[in-house]
Amino acid sequence: MSSDPQLSTPQRGLPPVTPPSGRFIAQLFLVPGAIVLVAVLLLLAFRYLLGGGYEPANFLKQLDSDNADIRWRGASDLAQVLKRPESMNLKSDPVFALDLAQRLRDGLTDQLAEEKRIQDKTANATQGEKDAAWGKPLDARRNYVNFLAAALGDFVVPVGVPLLSEIVLKDDSPDPKGILRRRQALGALISLGDNLRGFAKLPQTQQAEILTVLEKEAAARGERVIWARNGLHYLSKAPTGTASSDAIVAVDQTLAKAARDQDQFLRELAAFAFNFWDGPMAEPTLLLLSRDRGQGTLVRVPE
Repeated sequence: MSSDPQLSTPQRGLPPVTPPSGRFIAQLFLVPGAIVLVAVLLLLAFRYLLGGGYEPANFLKQLDSDNADIRWRGASDLAQVLKRPESMNLKSDPVFALDLAQRLRDGLTDQLAEEKRIQDKTANATQGEKDAAWGKPLDARRNYVNFLAAALGDFVVPVGVPLLSEIVLKDDSPDPKGILRRRQALGALISLGDNLRGFAKLPQTQQAEILTVLEKEAAARGERVIWARNGLHYLSKAPTGTASSDAIVAVDQTLAKAARDQDQFLRELAAFAFNFWDGPMAEPTLLLLSRDRGQGTLVRVPE
């Protein structure tokens, strides 16, 4: 059988083709992959050594930092972590929830004091001076309070009910952007009502541990007691030895009052919130809202 000399003879100017060696493949894929893996491991190790991982103590340390960059990095990390399904242990930690509630109380007190100071200072000022005083310099305080309110809404433990309800119903803020705080708090109440369903999905041992911690906190002193008692009320749905009816904030009553607010969007949020919260005021309030004709105003916040 004869062969074609053109097929057996390599074409001039073309190098011979040889299969890649194992060493070449390793250099092409394995070496860069190993470099990336080492870099990721070093980054995770550095983060763990520096911050202690995603632990409540680490988040609280960052939120309490005097460095604004560290505070907001911690706030950003916490906001993302709380949204993850695998963070249920963090979202069901009653002590962590109470610690964040305390920081919301402190931040809200600071914000309201600053609003009062600006209101007094600008009593006789021009409109331009008032606009400047209520402008971006206050955004850090506003964002901090709004962040903490939203964070409490991501928990399975509803200790944030009293504070969130208080913010929703405080309609006398002189801050032109004060309505955002109320909307954020009502949005957090909606999220909290939805997340409450997650408590029943926890193991019974974990449920019992959460209630035990709340009972211990409810037997102490200070405003933290009220938050813990509300957590017990909405989780156990039964009277406890330390609970008092005067200490319980009824969410349906909060929503009923919000349903009569002048802000149209707040009323819409109140109607939606009854998908997750029930109570004696639910039916009459929904009937009232069904007859809503858009009265009042849709408050628009200046940029």
